[in-house]
Amino acid sequence: MKRLYAVLIAVFGVYALASIIYFLKGDLFHIPLALVGSKADPHTFMTAQEIGNAESLSRIRSLAYFLSSPLQMGLLLVLLGVGVKFRMAAEKLFKASFLQIVVFVLLFTLLMDVLFLPVDYFLYKMDQSYGISTETLFTFWSDKGKDFVLNLLGSIVMVLIFKWVLKRSPNRWWLWFWLISIPLILFLTFIQPVVLDPLYNDFQPLQDQVLKEQILQLAAQSHIPADQVYQVNMSERTSAINAYVNGIGGNARIVLWDTILNKLQPDEILTVMAHEMGHYVERHIYLGIAYGIALSFIGFWLAFHAYRWFLGRWGARWGIRGEHDLAALPVLLLIATVMSFASAPAQNAFSRVIEHRADVYSMKMTGDGRAAIRAFQQIAKVNLSPVTQPKLVQWFRGSHPTIMERILYFEHYDH
Repeated sequence: MKRLYAVLIAVFGVYALASIIYFLKGDLFHIPLALVGSKADPHTFMTAQEIGNAESLSRIRSLAYFLSSPLQMGLLLVLLGVGVKFRMAAEKLFKASFLQIVVFVLLFTLLMDVLFLPVDYFLYKMDQSYGISTETLFTFWSDKGKDFVLNLLGSIVMVLIFKWVLKRSPNRWWLWFWLISIPLILFLTFIQPVVLDPLYNDFQPLQDQVLKEQILQLAAQSHIPADQVYQVNMSERTSAINAYVNGIGGNARIVLWDTILNKLQPDEILTVMAHEMGHYVERHIYLGIAYGIALSFIGFWLAFHAYRWFLGRWGARWGIRGEHDLAALPVLLLIATVMSFASAPAQNAFSRVIEHRADVYSMKMTGDGRAAIRAFQQIAKVNLSPVTQPKLVQWFRGSHPTIMERILYFEHYDH
């Protein structure tokens, strides 16, 4: 094991050094010469300081992502022995399997949160230093506490289901677990806008009645069953701007961050809202769920075989007693983490397609390319977003087309 750990540390050290050089020193944000001086050129609508801050913050965030993901994988591997100790402690405390599961999940979730707290806190301080985060320390810890409780409860439920399915169908648990995950995903999608979101923010009806009527008119033209528009007090957390339409059926909610109301003009807001409505009208949420379900089918099948292979080959070395052992759960989490990182390009590619479709819908509804260009120029300024990204970052982190690509598309309607 010591040799394995030494090799892992050496490999991560080389990877980390290469990542640091690439993200902190590389020429990552140049635009084509043909676009210099165009509306997609950040120098035409951002100051040199804004451009520098946007690029610096993007470098830091990308570096944190590409370092923390493999670091989490390595830590999960190293902590397999700790998982065995947690299982032993749970068994000493309680005889009931349910309580053992609760104790084990609690200890392991708490350990992972504590280990990655420095990364989260570092990014929080970075966002503060660049003026993106307006979050107080109290709000930061409050959100962390809510995240912990929700993750803990969700993890306990998932582990209980996994153990139940594994006991009854040891050779087909991946298929049954996948089938059970489908209604769970739909349920969470349904309750998020009305139950989960209000745990973090205060929602109230949009105060600007003129803008509200304009948005509801767009919604009526899009056949969205909404008679209310909400604004949410995101200015308590961030200076960034955003808006969204989420929920299913009668639970659909049209929501604007209060920051967008302060920083965009009404015609710019309408192009953004038409984009968000495009997601609803073209059923992107359903397409996303279907895509996720299809991807997870493959993922569960691969996880089943990787889990069984790993435990058969390495489990005994860590003191794991088999597939039913609570101490084996971090192995499953490790596999899921690796697969999530590996599948990020496929997920983001799909997301970029539907985001472009929503841009197309926005222009279909408003035809106002000039306002859309101004909106995304302002989004780049306020959110400190570079107009372009290197392909590696776009593959793994780019859920939307770049701002440069979006502005170039909107120019077709700039008249």
